[in-house]
Amino acid sequence: MKQEILIENFEQINSLKNSIINHLCSDIPNAFWHRKRHVVPIQMTYKIIHELLIRPSKSPWNCEVFYVNSGTPRLVINYKLLNTALQCIRHHIPNKKDLLK
Repeated sequence: MKQEILIENFEQINSLKNSIINHLCSDIPNAFWHRKRHVVPIQMTYKIIHELLIRPSKSPWNCEVFYVNSGTPRLVINYKLLNTALQCIRHHIPNKKDLLK
């Protein structure tokens, strides 16, 4: 019985690891989730890094961040893929408005 539980836990850990690798460690940012792929040119990325608006990250827990320019620039953080990878945890990452309350 104990051995079966350990094997099941090990399978859940491997499933989470594979989900993180497949969904979060993507080369193409998925700015509009499943509706539209948005690829930022590498020159634009270097420019934004140079302006210190973003910084490079090698963390497996990073989220996509991008600016939407509809009148005034607005920062958008995509937690959807991270929440998908963390389905086994019941408490998702909160909305930034909830954090500021």
